[in-house]
Amino acid sequence: MRRSWLPLLLAGALIPLGGCADPATPQAAPEVTAVPEETATPVPVLRLGQEAAIDLFGDGLASVTVTGADLSPQAAGREHLVVSVDITLVKAGKPVTGGPENFIFRDNAQATHPAQVSDQAASPRLKSVNFTAVGQASHGRFFFDVPTGAASGGYVQLVTGRLVHAVWQIKK
Repeated sequence: MRRSWLPLLLAGALIPLGGCADPATPQAAPEVTAVPEETATPVPVLRLGQEAAIDLFGDGLASVTVTGADLSPQAAGREHLVVSVDITLVKAGKPVTGGPENFIFRDNAQATHPAQVSDQAASPRLKSVNFTAVGQASHGRFFFDVPTGAASGGYVQLVTGRLVHAVWQIKK
């Protein structure tokens, strides 16, 4: 029976040879490169009245602008930050619903406050709209119930879940 050395030769070629360096000669340590932490795309801070162009699913595009913000004192150390918003579908993609549910307020203490609607507190109120056709628009107001003094330096944020698309700084 004849043995073939070919499998052993091939296996030996795949195994790296170690211990060939002179023990007195230090080996260069492999360079370790820190893996950068994953960072999110920066979101620009806008001023009131500046438009944000928001990419939508299905290659759509919406224009969203926080056009104004006013403070209304309330009882017990609270105030309402009343916000006016314009939303326009610039390019149709997949249908998307937009409205007050897409806004939160992050105050100067980093606490978050959900948008609220009320015809008494902020009229005409911004309604949720299913955007499907180019030029379709929604305009209106909503408010955030915040501690007195917490609005100045805070941010109105346009969000989808935890993803922040745009922020407008409040300087009151």
